[in-house]
Amino acid sequence: MLKSSLCGAALGAACLAATAQSSVTIGGTMDVGVRHVKNGSLGSITSEASGSNATSKLVIRGNENLGGDLSAGFYLDATILGDTGQAGASTPAGQLWDRRSTVSIASKRLGELRLGRDWVPTHLVWSSLDPFSTLGIAGANSFRNFAASRALGQAFGGLPDAAQANPTLRVSNAVEYFLPGGLGGFYGHAVVTAGENGTTATGFTRGNGFRLGWAGKGLDVGAAQFVTRNTNAGLDFKDQVLGAGYDFGFARLSVAQRRWVFGTDRSVNTLVAAQIPAGPGVVKLTYVRLDQKGATAALSANDAHLIGAGYVYSLSKRTALYGHASRISNDGAATFAVAGGPAVSATPTAVNYFGGQRSTAYELGLRHDF
Repeated sequence: MLKSSLCGAALGAACLAATAQSSVTIGGTMDVGVRHVKNGSLGSITSEASGSNATSKLVIRGNENLGGDLSAGFYLDATILGDTGQAGASTPAGQLWDRRSTVSIASKRLGELRLGRDWVPTHLVWSSLDPFSTLGIAGANSFRNFAASRALGQAFGGLPDAAQANPTLRVSNAVEYFLPGGLGGFYGHAVVTAGENGTTATGFTRGNGFRLGWAGKGLDVGAAQFVTRNTNAGLDFKDQVLGAGYDFGFARLSVAQRRWVFGTDRSVNTLVAAQIPAGPGVVKLTYVRLDQKGATAALSANDAHLIGAGYVYSLSKRTALYGHASRISNDGAATFAVAGGPAVSATPTAVNYFGGQRSTAYELGLRHDF
């Protein structure tokens, strides 16, 4: 009896130890706000919007200790439109885990090998230096528009549903290698994606890229590039980012530049921003300038700039209230506008022609992490 009890106890302890070596967690964010956008002479629209301070999402992830220095894991991340309960607006049918779906094996000494759908290196650097994390009405991705951006439009605009694949945010069919920690502050990774005989519009981007940076003593410097091969006209599309941020204690200042290059076309985004602690929250300020170059002087005059400000008030570690305001000013015949306003057109004869006008907006919202 005693021997059987001891054996049973030992087996139970072994099972508990094995269970403790692996874990699965479920979490995410719900973020919903009220947004008002006025697009020049076209009027204004007030609506609910999801994900202005943090993307509304559902995340399921797991990790298993394989023994020694190795671990394996998976990560599933899906967009939720909190105002309607639907999946992400640009999510193709059948693509539930649109933000990330990866499986990986990692070593603290050797780094991590990751497979699946993931963020491109350029977005990771760009969003880390933007106080709005490229979200909401003041995000630094406000000029990532296939219709109005010269380089993006020429590279992907003629492809059906090009925004679904969006090689300036995420890519599918990726093989990635991440450097291990403990390299004196250096970090980075490399990525290669398989085209699988498809097009960018179907999510099968054929390209490669890298990210390399250093962080320490309040300073964070990073550079990244991703080159897409299967675009219009068979030309390469280059997405390049270089930037730095420094935390002075009283404020974190950042400056960065993101270049989209396609043949002779250029769309260059320059960011100058600050985050300033204020009471239980943080003040966010940003300025983004877009300089474009096209085949003619008229096309090269289609520039724009964004001014944005916001305050995030933390009610707890998980819950926050926020308010943002922004203005996009267009030069020449540029037609950039804040999302959520009246539809705009780049055609001069259209009733909703928006060339050279301003788009202004404000939003108030509530975010809860779970």
